[in-house]
Amino acid sequence: MSSRNQFRIVVGSYEHNILCLSLDLTLETPVFTPIFHFQAHSLSVKCLDISKRYLVSGSNDEHIRIYDLQKRKELGTLLAHQGSITALKFSRGENSSSNKWLLSASDDHKIIIWRVKDWENLGVLKGHTARINDLAIHPSNRIAVSVSDDHSIRLWNLMTVKKAAVLKLRNYNQNGQFVRWLSTQGKYFAVALMNKILIYATDDAKVHHEIDLTRKTIMHMETIQLTDDKEFLCVGLNDGNVQFYDIAKLLEEDELTSKLKPEFSLLGHTNRVKDFNFYKNSFGTYMVSIGSDGKVVVWDIKHDSQEQIAVYDCGERLNCMALCDETIEKFETMKKRASDEAELDAEQSEVESDTEEIKKAMFGKKKKSKKQRKNKNKKVSVELE
Repeated sequence: MSSRNQFRIVVGSYEHNILCLSLDLTLETPVFTPIFHFQAHSLSVKCLDISKRYLVSGSNDEHIRIYDLQKRKELGTLLAHQGSITALKFSRGENSSSNKWLLSASDDHKIIIWRVKDWENLGVLKGHTARINDLAIHPSNRIAVSVSDDHSIRLWNLMTVKKAAVLKLRNYNQNGQFVRWLSTQGKYFAVALMNKILIYATDDAKVHHEIDLTRKTIMHMETIQLTDDKEFLCVGLNDGNVQFYDIAKLLEEDELTSKLKPEFSLLGHTNRVKDFNFYKNSFGTYMVSIGSDGKVVVWDIKHDSQEQIAVYDCGERLNCMALCDETIEKFETMKKRASDEAELDAEQSEVESDTEEIKKAMFGKKKKSKKQRKNKNKKVSVELE
């Protein structure tokens, strides 16, 4: 266990830049240290995600850029979308085999599945007829859910690359803006509209609860498990607040329209909360939020109290954010990860000796000829060093 309480915050801005900050909470006064700051895209940065050593960024310029955070080096660009990149999500898991996929969504109505090992395009999820606003991957990594401006919510089978269900927002005049799975079991998922939150049960895909935020506009949504029995649904609003709703209490209510008030609310920005997320380590749980005011605000989150502990003014209009361990660049970690990756590559080279057979088993596709694979590679341009 590290003796220092540190982690890293990566933010993307409307000014096309990506900024990485190291935050050290070990001392009485928190210290922010800029690690890198550069222009990553030709237009505003819309979304970020981090898995293990990889950082990916999506932009209005239709590009997805890949970075190796250990080596602090750009690896290349994924060029398969014909529209602004609206969401990037890595599959999650405790072991390396669970972190194999990256899903990207776009204005072009498509979701693309990328294999992280070689950044190959493994399939396209088609069905939405308008901009895709957000997506989330089920804890099992077998199902994904997406929301779009086409007034629908779609569930996808990632094993067959086909739709599993289509839900229409018939009783609402708003489109889904954000979607998240609730709890590690993924029995429910939440969809945020402009000023409402709908809680769906996975088994019947029906709305079981609804939270009405009246005149407030939802800018972002996340979930956090603080203790074994305390899970919160968190929403960032246009007034600078992040509200926390107790999910257990919400699901206990009998009425469809919930009158549940937030357990607490944190005000850290003068205007819109553009993004926020949580970081857990042996020292505690922290929430980091960013806003249109250019500030990065850090909170110490406990089950019974909350405290604002650090603020950093980036001087730019911030748009998206991702968090990662400080040890991502430590020599000892790099050495250990190199060993782990060598073992993983050995396992994959044995199991995935024929990648087309793996595709066939997972996605039900026929094995393609070399000529067909060559033609496919021409359509999707992936530039890697």
